[in-house]
Amino acid sequence: MGTNPPEDRPRRPAVIGLTGGIAAGKSTVSRLLAERGAHVIDADSIGHAVIRPDGEAYPEVVAAFGTEILSEDGTISRKKLGSIVFSDPDRLAELNGISHPRMAARMAREIESARLRGNGGRPPLIVLDAAILFEAGWDALCDEVWTVEAPPEVAVARLVERKHMTPEQARARLAAQMSNAGRARRARRVIRNEGSMEALRREVGRLWSDAVEPGN
Repeated sequence: MGTNPPEDRPRRPAVIGLTGGIAAGKSTVSRLLAERGAHVIDADSIGHAVIRPDGEAYPEVVAAFGTEILSEDGTISRKKLGSIVFSDPDRLAELNGISHPRMAARMAREIESARLRGNGGRPPLIVLDAAILFEAGWDALCDEVWTVEAPPEVAVARLVERKHMTPEQARARLAAQMSNAGRARRARRVIRNEGSMEALRREVGRLWSDAVEPGN
């Protein structure tokens, strides 16, 4: 007595891991889901937060890479840090070993906070937006994963146009990432972004309906 039967209780929002390669359109899909009411957790923003002076990873990152990575105001210079780790895979792995677990803990707390909101504030869907979702193991935080992909030639053309890369630079960036096929094998849904914005919007709407109102 005094409790709702299970079928009347508010449904717990699912956590969708959203990933995809560079220039695939992941950020656009994330924005479209946010417009529909999803609570979006942006991995890039969390990555910045954990290495701020008040962040969980800051002391260990400074201890590992030295005070030479600091700016005059004591913040970690991402440019200085990047010049070290992106030329040395072992140092990049060391940085990821420090930051990724702290990021995962923040993500888990934000997921739980969103799920515990009162009925009026609880989002219908929680989206964890992360380009390296699989590589970092953050898919373990998700109920299912959606990956956004574009054909390599389309992604190259977008990078040339938007980032002013040469075709060779664009192809190198794509080659350095997990392939579309690799992500597709591990994802539940594949969003192919090779047509119009309207087509992408319709596909996102279909997936939203399936996730928020399964069986309808």
